[in-house]
Amino acid sequence: HKLNQILPESHMLSGAEQTNKLAVCLGGGSMYDKHIDNLGGDDGGGGDQRKLTALLYLQPPGSHDGQPEFPNEKVGDDPRGGYFQAYDVPEEGQMTCIAPRGDRLIMFWSDSLVHDVSPSFAPAGDADRRWALTIWFVVGETGTIRPTDVEIEQRHFGLG
Repeated sequence: HKLNQILPESHMLSGAEQTNKLAVCLGGGSMYDKHIDNLGGDDGGGGDQRKLTALLYLQPPGSHDGQPEFPNEKVGDDPRGGYFQAYDVPEEGQMTCIAPRGDRLIMFWSDSLVHDVSPSFAPAGDADRRWALTIWFVVGETGTIRPTDVEIEQRHFGLG
């Protein structure tokens, strides 16, 4: 796996396996609640080996022209919504919003990033739907899944 050439040994990915999902948000306020893709470790991951998430937006290029560019994107900037929101990025207590622009790729650690997707609307019908292909790369033989930090669980989910 080419990514393994730059990753530390504890993050090694399987070259033979990954999982994927194609999501189409039809509008009407569809969203994903705040979560971590893989709660990880031996205490809640249930054998989930997802390590790295790659999210590719499949809207036509230019689908969000005229909107502010990253890092100045905000959920309220676009009535279509569907923004990816990463919590504690770049620092604890902060949030980064990323618009679902066509041809945009977002990658993050599946076992550590708290995120959600804001409500999605399609005022112009099919042309405004949010299309996202997600691929989860799983750990290889030497890779490990981080247990979820108790402080993060408490701060974001009231657990711990």
